[in-house]
Amino acid sequence: MKLSSRILYCLWLFLMILIPHIVRQGNRPTLLIALSLSILVQVGLVLNLLFPALGGRVTLKTGLFVFAAAWLAEFTGHNTGLPFGNYSYTEALQPQIGSVPVQVPVAWLMMIPPAWAVGTLICSRIRGADHSRAWTHRAASSLTSGLAFAAWDLFLDPQMVEWNLWRWESPGIYLGIPIINFLGWISVAAAVIFGLSSFAPTRALPAEALLLVYTTVWLLNSVGLGLYFELPGAAAAGFMGMGLFAALAWRQALASHE
Repeated sequence: MKLSSRILYCLWLFLMILIPHIVRQGNRPTLLIALSLSILVQVGLVLNLLFPALGGRVTLKTGLFVFAAAWLAEFTGHNTGLPFGNYSYTEALQPQIGSVPVQVPVAWLMMIPPAWAVGTLICSRIRGADHSRAWTHRAASSLTSGLAFAAWDLFLDPQMVEWNLWRWESPGIYLGIPIINFLGWISVAAAVIFGLSSFAPTRALPAEALLLVYTTVWLLNSVGLGLYFELPGAAAAGFMGMGLFAALAWRQALASHE
């Protein structure tokens, strides 16, 4: 990890550690600012990791593709109920485009590449040289990445509902979150990552650096939701969900060095 990435990583950690203390003080405007800044810094870190590996043009294309696809999915979702279920955003996060807070598709961008790296590492043993197996590997890796991405929402959705950033019309069985939401996350994320793999060289991904980002999100959310935000159910579910994918990816990453 180069120096600029290390600086961004440390700044991101600082903001994430600061947020629980802001929550305890009950300063909601400061919380929303710190949350938005942490998203921007994590995006900066992810793009900074991608740039030397994929090049400027592909990194820019990746960023625009993920942002546009995520915004379209969220815009469609809160207007039609598909593919996530019936929900609406509050006015808390600003600015908004088509009633979708800008921070939401940016947050997809900060986590899609780490989840993509996780799926790529886990599925690295099933690569094939012929065209049919290459397509199969892309599909399997994209689906695994989509599952790894959706595992993050085991933490995220209960927390954001608790903070009144969005609301569900009909609360579901997972801490008030409907199961269709997770099916939507898996399908949209898998489709986005499958699209990314059509123009971005998957083997060039800085997989271990992105895996570190994924693992850090897992650890921070496990501790934050469990000890500071009083959401032990979400903390336990996310700890097991994201933790499983992180462990499988690290096992494969370490095995590749043997």
